[in-house]
Amino acid sequence: MIYDKLTRTAEDQKFLLNEILLNHTQAIQDFGQEVVRAFHGDGRLLVMASGNLGTVATLVANLLAHRLAHDRPMLPAIDLCQNTTLATALIADNLGEQFFSRQLRAIARPGDIVLAFDDVRHDAAVREGLLTARDLECRTAKLLLGSESDGKDSDYLFCFPQVPPARGIEGAVFFGILLCELIEAELFGF
Repeated sequence: MIYDKLTRTAEDQKFLLNEILLNHTQAIQDFGQEVVRAFHGDGRLLVMASGNLGTVATLVANLLAHRLAHDRPMLPAIDLCQNTTLATALIADNLGEQFFSRQLRAIARPGDIVLAFDDVRHDAAVREGLLTARDLECRTAKLLLGSESDGKDSDYLFCFPQVPPARGIEGAVFFGILLCELIEAELFGF
């Protein structure tokens, strides 16, 4: 029984990774180059996410700010998921959908890039954050797990197929690490 579970899990992950590589390789490379251009122009990468994907957003921002595999200077990546005081205050006032947009209004500027991780629930806070980013003349990207989107709220859309939630989180981590590797290679030649 455990072998069947492991085999099924491995097959699900293999399917997702193949889909990512087959359908998004060029777009991931293009997005990575756009982030590099932003960093060269004093721009920053602001990362936000809904639900359990908040952990992935935090990881991606930290891997860029600190390092993935090589010692190098910090890169300007900021995680917008960690302000629990603001989150609970907004939720208490029935304004939870403004969690990311308020932070973006305070710190985002033209030349920044906003990367959002979202899932099938299409979090209202993520959607409003992306719209605010556009209003602030930031470039935007969204990784969406499990559901098609019209893509109108982002400049880049990485739509991954419906898979079990754990596989989707693993796919989002894979995407984030791949993005970090591409950025590090471009900036530092690793």
